[in-house]
Amino acid sequence: MCRGYYGRSVIAAWDWRDHQLTKRWVFDSKDRENPFPGQGGHQLSVADVDGDGRDEIVYHAMVVDDYGKGLYSTGLRHGDALHVGDLDPNHPGLEVFGIHESEGATIKFQTSGTALFDAKTGRILWSEGPGVDVGRGLTADIDPRHSGEEMWSGAAGLRTCAGERTGAAPRTANFAVWWDGDLLREILDHNRIMKWNWTNGTLDTLLTADTCVANNSSKATPCLSADLFGDWREEVIWRTADSRELRIYTTTIPTAYRLRTLMHDPQYRLSIAWQNVGYNQPPHPGFHLGDGMKPPARPDVRTVVRWQKTP
Repeated sequence: MCRGYYGRSVIAAWDWRDHQLTKRWVFDSKDRENPFPGQGGHQLSVADVDGDGRDEIVYHAMVVDDYGKGLYSTGLRHGDALHVGDLDPNHPGLEVFGIHESEGATIKFQTSGTALFDAKTGRILWSEGPGVDVGRGLTADIDPRHSGEEMWSGAAGLRTCAGERTGAAPRTANFAVWWDGDLLREILDHNRIMKWNWTNGTLDTLLTADTCVANNSSKATPCLSADLFGDWREEVIWRTADSRELRIYTTTIPTAYRLRTLMHDPQYRLSIAWQNVGYNQPPHPGFHLGDGMKPPARPDVRTVVRWQKTP
């Protein structure tokens, strides 16, 4: 549970055991002398950023460790979009890509509008647009000519994961989905799924969900996108315009690639769980999924069966 973006931020962790709720810890940034006030965002992500086998809470520009203490803050402050994953396969560990708002005229709050940083340490790998208020940003592997994911926002243009500008960005930065047969990711906006044509810089429509509409006004997000049926491509759930139906769309495009279901990846599964904690954002696995990827490690997933003998 989390509350607070622009000033004080509070995160609470609870256990549910034997039909009882027990408070585990509370993180509170109320002390203005610490580096955490004002660093939260409109959504969070959950990932094992330090590789210790336990998950941290990535709350936009700050990270809270698994035992409830602040791990670090980047000082980049509040923002509207957050992405955590192995976005740059040439950089060790996970990375965090986000966009940020400029909150005032003072130098203190003239933070970078777009930035990529190391998820373990908070070290900023590249940034763009100091003092620019950026409202949308997306990361996805959409161009096979560059290693890793491409990143873009309203201020930075299209960048490689190393921060190199490659040209004009897609006209939308709302959502992404693995849909067709290759390992690149497609772009999801409103009720359409589109493929980035990297040779001429255009978007080619693959699917239009007729009579369906998106949510959240200009954010134009689906109800949910996730690997629901288990061939690693993702399904999309939209509502109809009259809000009387939820419709699940799945790809019919064959693929030559065989991967375990994305729900087997702990970070991806948690990404589906936190979708409605603030603004929903595209889910990311804990490994790099894209053109030229290495086979991911076998997930360490264990099933615990609890049963009670029937009288």
